[in-house]
Amino acid sequence: MNAAIQHHLKQYRAHAEKLPGRESPWLRAARAAGLARFEKVGFPGPRDENWRYTSVKPIASKPLQYVAEFGDAADAPPEIPDLPTHRLVFIDGQFAAAHSAANPLPGIRVVSFAEMAAQSPAQIAEFFGAAMPADAHGFAALNSAYSHDGAVVHLPANAKPDKPIELLFISRRANSFCAPRNLIVGGENCQARVIERYVSSGDAHAANGGDHHRLTNSVTEIILAARANLEHYLLQNQTSGDYQVSGIYARQAAASRLRCHSVTLGGGLVRNDLRVELGGEHAHCDMLGLYAIGGRRHADNHTTVAHAAAHCSSRELYKGVLTGRARGVFHGRIQVRPGAQKTDAAQTNNNLLLSRAAEIDTKPQLEIYADDVKCSHGATVGRLDAEALFYLRARGMAAEEARRLLIFAFVDEVIAELSIPELRDWLTARLGEALPAPGANDETCES
Repeated sequence: MNAAIQHHLKQYRAHAEKLPGRESPWLRAARAAGLARFEKVGFPGPRDENWRYTSVKPIASKPLQYVAEFGDAADAPPEIPDLPTHRLVFIDGQFAAAHSAANPLPGIRVVSFAEMAAQSPAQIAEFFGAAMPADAHGFAALNSAYSHDGAVVHLPANAKPDKPIELLFISRRANSFCAPRNLIVGGENCQARVIERYVSSGDAHAANGGDHHRLTNSVTEIILAARANLEHYLLQNQTSGDYQVSGIYARQAAASRLRCHSVTLGGGLVRNDLRVELGGEHAHCDMLGLYAIGGRRHADNHTTVAHAAAHCSSRELYKGVLTGRARGVFHGRIQVRPGAQKTDAAQTNNNLLLSRAAEIDTKPQLEIYADDVKCSHGATVGRLDAEALFYLRARGMAAEEARRLLIFAFVDEVIAELSIPELRDWLTARLGEALPAPGANDETCES
């Protein structure tokens, strides 16, 4: 057993008897199973094909300390301008009641996982782990072992919240890690929008000489009943000293609709797993992603959509914009299982490299075990079009303005899919900050 596994086992055992819901037999068993899985597989290594292009050595090699309590936090959490939401705020993975305000319509529950685990564990027993794959990697297994805090959003049949539900996670403490666990359950015919947002309070890496880091190891399970309609946003805008491993696992019943938006604008090392199972006929999911990173940041998006029933459809579009020495990874898999006839699935990954040192590894895949299906996949990697730049410059546009216009035109196909206007405006502004116009010494390149 290597030192990284031993360190986290020791951390867990020091906190296990303080976890909420520890008196519940099923939750204790679920945590024990997660811990056993982590002890067996550890952190992903270079021989794991699903992590071939992403080394977790920067995470595993650091003795990060689990945050059991976040302490006081006087600063107001950052808001998305002009967007009212029902909000739960978590600081270093722990619920911050003073900064939260969630009062949705009667019957809808938006509460912390710790509260549910301590007071009503039986109400989440049916759903906890229901969408998780049996072969969960070590990070997901470690999250299941802790399952300390996070959010529970329970939407009964026909529910329709009047505002989006926002789950805001703030990382503060240096040399630390937290493991948020979220559960979103949608009853029949419900309709809702959930924003899951990760930010940092200060740059621990820069402020401490480059030696301090933070890890957010999050898992979100989404369970949708028949004809449920959910729009889910994963927004990541953390600093260079932050690592995040995010797992979103969804299971859909017949005729349900799920739209997953994933936006990565920050973080030193980010890995996003999105796995959706279409388990009932006529279910549909949209998987839309944007990663725009610079410097030496690393963003890995690993997606799987499993068509497990007939007459289901899926559409996937991910776009990447990379500059500096950033590296992006996209690994997308469409799986059509036996009996899933009349499947209609499409997957596209487009990437734009803005510097000579930026890299992208893209690997779209199809696995088809049914014979009456319509499936497509493709990927592109390119640079800014020199002719388009010349065209804009010839009409009086400055070079930097022309480049930015072409970049925003490239990503607009993804941004336009966001159904919340205030969120589109916020994202456009953040994108401008994440990808500043290059200076004279930037090693830019055009095709």
